[in-house]
Order: sequence, then C-alpha cells, then structure tokens
Amino acid sequence: MSFTLRDAEATRAHSEPVQGVRRLCSFAGGLVIVPALCSTSACGASHPAPTAVSTDAGKDAGKDAAPSGPLCVVTTGTSGTLVRGTLLLPSGPAPGELLVSSAGIITCAAGSCSSSPGYGAATVVECARGVISPGLINAHDHTDYATVSPQAHDTIRYDHRNDWRTGADGFSPLPTVNYTSDVPTMAAQELRLIVGGGTSVIGSGGVAGLVRNLAAYNTPTDETQGLTGSTVYFDTFPLGDQDGVVVSSGCAYPAIEQASEAFKGGGRYAPHIAEGVELAAENEVTCTTAASNDLVTTQTSVIHAVGVNASDVAKVKAAGSYVIWAPRSNISLYGDTTPITELGYAGVPIALGTDWLPSGSMNMLRELACADTLNQTYFASALSDQDLFEMATINGAVAAGFDSQIGSLETGKLADVTVFDGRVNQGYRAVIAASSEDVHLVLRGGTVLYGDASIVAALASTPSACAAWTVCGVSRSVCIDTPGVTLSQIEAVASSVYAVTSCRTATPAGEPSCVPYRSTYPDGITATDRDGDGVPDTADDCPNIFNPIRLMDNGKQADADGDGVGDACDKSPLDPTQH
Repeated sequence: MSFTLRDAEATRAHSEPVQGVRRLCSFAGGLVIVPALCSTSACGASHPAPTAVSTDAGKDAGKDAAPSGPLCVVTTGTSGTLVRGTLLLPSGPAPGELLVSSAGIITCAAGSCSSSPGYGAATVVECARGVISPGLINAHDHTDYATVSPQAHDTIRYDHRNDWRTGADGFSPLPTVNYTSDVPTMAAQELRLIVGGGTSVIGSGGVAGLVRNLAAYNTPTDETQGLTGSTVYFDTFPLGDQDGVVVSSGCAYPAIEQASEAFKGGGRYAPHIAEGVELAAENEVTCTTAASNDLVTTQTSVIHAVGVNASDVAKVKAAGSYVIWAPRSNISLYGDTTPITELGYAGVPIALGTDWLPSGSMNMLRELACADTLNQTYFASALSDQDLFEMATINGAVAAGFDSQIGSLETGKLADVTVFDGRVNQGYRAVIAASSEDVHLVLRGGTVLYGDASIVAALASTPSACAAWTVCGVSRSVCIDTPGVTLSQIEAVASSVYAVTSCRTATPAGEPSCVPYRSTYPDGITATDRDGDGVPDTADDCPNIFNPIRLMDNGKQADADGDGVGDACDKSPLDPTQH
C-alpha cells in the first residue's frame, strides 16, 4: 500500500482519487495547493475556527438540499429480505440486489440474485436511489463513559493524555468523567451509533441488544450478538499509568501489561498507545514494542498513535499491526492527530473510531465528517472516498478480528446492513456526507433496529415492539431490543446528557472542533501557510501536508532521514536517498 504526492514544483491541479478494487486502506495520489475550508458543520466550533483560504470542503458543495418523498418502497413477502439499490461491494459501488435469509445471513450480493434460493419469497425493499452499505463499525468508543456532554476547554491543548486526566505536566485536569453501569445510559450511547448507521463497536462496555460490542476487558462477553470467536481485549492502560505518571524515557512504568495476558484470549489486543504530542507519548511506543514486552504484534490494533515518529511507524508496520484513528478527539485535546500520510506511505491499515462522547464524535457519521474535512483541508486529499469508507467498515472488522463475519457485503456474512439516501450524494460519498436523516434502514444480522416506519413495519418480527420516532423531522421507527429499556427512557437520558441524533441543518451542540489549533499554530490556514501547521510555506518541508513542530520533535519538523523532505510527505522517511 502506497501513495505518491507530487513534488511541490510540479503541476498544482488537484488530481481526483481514482476508486479501485478493495483495499484495506490504500491511498490515491493528488496534491492540493490551496486546501479547502473546514465547514463548521463538519468540524464543530468549540473555539473560534482559524482562518482558511478556500471556500468549500465538500466535493458535493451546494447539493445539500433535503430530498423529499420516500426513498424505498416495500413489497411484503413471506421469508427473508431482498434490498435493491446501489451496493457498496468490495469491488466498488454497483447497482444490484442484496438477499438476506430469514436467519440473517447474506446469501447473495450481486447485480441480480434471481437464481438464489428464497428470492421469490423475500420481502422486497426497493430503494432505486438508495446506497446499501455494510453497517458502520466504530473501532473505538468508551461506551460506558457516555455520561456527560462534550467537555469544553476553550483554546487549551494538552501534551499527554494524563495532562487532562490527572493534571500532569502542570495542567489543570478536566472534570472527572464517571463510568456507568446504568443500562438506559449505555443503551442511549448505542442508539446514537445506530442512528448514525452503525451496527458494531469496539467498546469499553455495553448492553445486550442494539449494536454489537466486539470488545471486553480481557473477559468473555455475550454482547457480540451472534458472532463467533474471541472478543477484542480493550486495554485503556497497557502501561498501568492510570494514576497519571508521565515517563519520558526508560520503561519504569507502574505495570506494563504482560504479553501472556494481552493475547491469552486469542483475539485482537487494542491498547491505548502514544496519545499525546510530547516525548512521553512517543516513549510508550518504544516500551510496548520492546522485545521484553512485545505488545505490538499481528494481533494488535493500536488505539490513537498520535505521538509516533517515522521509526515508530516502521515498527508498527513490521509488526503487522493496525492503527485505530480517532481524529476529532485527538484534535480537540491535543490540536494534532495520528500522522495519516506517514502510515499510508508505510502501508499500515487504519480503522476509524469516535473515542468517547466527552471529546469525540457522537456517532460514526460525525467522525467521518471530521476525517473527511481533515483529509481535504490538511492532508492534500491523500485518502480517497473508498479509503474513508473502508476505515469505517471492513478495516474496523479486521481490527476487531471479525472480518470473516461482518464488515462487507459478501455471501456468507451476517447481514449487518445500512441503507443510506443516495438522492443527493452517490457511492461512498452517500455514507461519508450523510447525517441522521439520510439513514433509512439499519439491520443487525438481518434484524431490523431502525429505519423508515414503513420498512420497519414490514421487516420487524414483532412490529408492536418497535416505537414510532421522529428524527430530524422525518418519520422513523426504532426497535429497542435491550431487555427492560424503552425509547422513553433513552430520550430521558438524551435530555439530561446529550442528544441521540444529529441533523444536517445544525452542528451537534457543543461538538468538539476538528480544526487543528495550538498556540504554535493559532491562525490556521493563511495565504503564507497553506497547511495551517504554523510553519511558513517558504520554510515548510511539507508545505501541503499538515506537519507541525511537536514537543517531541526537538524544535523542528519531523525529518528522520535529514533529506529536507518532511516525514509527512516522504514515502521513504528513513532513507535519505529516496523521497
């Protein structure tokens, strides 16, 4: 996996990424000299947005008028479900049919399924202008900490996660966010994900029903909703630093997780590593990749990886690990995020996650909006639409170790399916640019969870168990299959904690910004700093790719091989003979 950024003196026109066959996280070439403006609807506005140069981040600017009328028409059958529309297949978008058995298994995903058993008996959901996607997979969320609304901290940006957690490095900590075991509160968080097109999460807790939780704290869980295999070991403190210790060199951490424990369950291991921009964040990579600890392996999905350098990226690649990216939370807390272009050059696969409600996105659609804007505005459109889509689907499934069962529309997989509105945006962009009202149907293993009232009434095994619900002014129904929890209880949580839905007409209340900002780059994009990283273009070793001088970088932009080309735009950052 690789991509090529053209030399800054070459042609300055934007080259549209070409959609290709399935890639776990591949990159298309293209150089944007004047990045686009980060819209407040995508980035939020928890502090005044720095000035940008161009005018529009969306590839479909001016096409956001709400479509009218029903997207889908239902014809009731006797067994199974057939959905027609544009399928987002592993090979790319294509018009076709998706046949789901009564057992919730995809039995056909093709241009036509007419020769498949059960075709004639199926209930038909005809969505001629609908886009049929695998259910979105949130690769990282602290689901049992969704107890407060986003925490405002004005223009303060932290250097390490223990700064805002415990007041390390002389910072004032943010208010404590409390864990909850309250079922309606966790159900509210899971419903936020469902309304955003999600069906699975690598979460720190959860409830029976609603989205699949693919993780546990190294203990078995029954919340995978029918998947087989080992859950992800979700490890928030792999170094035992929950009390706030910050270690800038050496590995004298309180309690480094033992590899024998991390991998004993046989599933994926998802530790939080390098969450910050100072040496103490980077040092975590040094210690977790050391032979004596060996926590970064082919079974590891590293969460965050913000404070990594070129050598660290090479270690992660050599280990065969994944990285889980949470851009909104990273930008809000640290003013910087995972070096996406460096990981792309190295061929490290990337999945996408929301982190948590206090500093991240409320659902995957809002996280995709942030990732999309960062990509177009600060990463020179290095990611194609397919890349972003796969970060939110198949890459999340692989990062969790369940890609043989979910994550793509393929025969034999469980029918985790979301139907998006394709009347304004088509193909992958129908997902990337979607808001809550663009989600018309969500199935988990063939079981309807949410969607248009007419579709839910036709597909629900017990329609009376589903509740009418108005979302962004449109009629929907929701089926809460968490025992003992009602929609009214979830709405009560929403009124006291945070809304469950987000609409295209307004940014979610208090949503953290995804505009990069620190005191060293307070002005954002300007005429003389087109990537907004605080380094004037004339002195910037990657003038088109955001690569600020971090505290861990010894006072200069990262250039590991000293060849004058910054690591962010150097496809061989450890080899001075190649750029």
